[in-house]
Amino acid sequence: MTDWQKQLGRRAAAVERSEQQRDEDIAAARLDGHSFREIGRWAKVNHERARTIAIRVNGDSRTSAERAAAGEATSSA
Repeated sequence: MTDWQKQLGRRAAAVERSEQQRDEDIAAARLDGHSFREIGRWAKVNHERARTIAIRVNGDSRTSAERAAAGEATSSA
């Protein structure tokens, strides 16, 4: 393996880790109640991309408060 192959492999792995961390931060910000437009602006992605990431990571696009309210509504029915 050449030096360039090793260096590019390391850089690609670092980019992948960084993107994974960014996706986790996007999902956490959504759970915390921030809008997709805010999150997208902060993460430098389209708000729809932020929504897609939050759904993939969280399994849902709702905030923690929205989830809790839905849980209360279904448990009181």
